[in-house]
Amino acid sequence: MPKQRRVIDGRSLLILLSVIIFLTIAWKPVLPIQLSPEALQVDPFYLRLFDEGRQAFNQGNYEEAFQNLKIAAFGFLDEPDLLGEAFVYLTLCAYKLKNPDQVEYYLKETSRFKLKDRISSFRLPKEIKDLYAKIQAEFKDKVSG
Repeated sequence: MPKQRRVIDGRSLLILLSVIIFLTIAWKPVLPIQLSPEALQVDPFYLRLFDEGRQAFNQGNYEEAFQNLKIAAFGFLDEPDLLGEAFVYLTLCAYKLKNPDQVEYYLKETSRFKLKDRISSFRLPKEIKDLYAKIQAEFKDKVSG
C-alpha cells in the first residue's frame, strides 16, 4: 500500500507563516536587568556571571559571589563602569569573608584602574556604596601606604 502524502492546505500554511513571521519580529533576547548601553558590548557570559554574583551576594553567599564576580571582572576590562561595580562587590565579598588581603587588593585595583572617583556615579544601591566607603576608610592607611 503506497504511503499517503500529507498536503497542507492554504489556511494551515498561512497560519504557519504568520506564526513564523510573528516570532521573528517579536523575539528579543533575554538580557540582564538594568543593562547600560556599554553592557551590550560585553560577552553575555560575563554579564550572566555578574548578575549571578550580585544575586549570590544579596543572598549572603559571599564565596560564590566572589568567584562569579572575579571571572566577570575579567570580562569587563574594557568597560570601566561595569569593572568598577564588580570591584566594589569583590571588595565587599572579601570583607564579608574576612580576607583583608583581598580587600586591599581590590581597593588598589580600583585605584589602579582610576575608578575610585567614579564610584558615586555607579548604579549601586546606597547601602552598597555606604559599606564600600566604610571599608575604604578602614583600609585607607594600608592601601595608601
